[in-house]
Amino acid sequence: MKDRSQKKVNIISIRMSDDERDAIQKLMDKRGKKASFIMREAFALFREQWELSRASH
Repeated sequence: MKDRSQKKVNIISIRMSDDERDAIQKLMDKRGKKASFIMREAFALFREQWELSRASH
């Protein structure tokens, strides 16, 4: 992840199912992290996979 001193000013709101929310809550509880951290981490993983798949074409 990037330097924690980087100011975070943008907000993205999403709709999700109860099951998706429960899954995020389990990750939050297990890792002791906030939802925003979990979602930033998920986005970073998605972006990495997407970039790798684009590079192979």
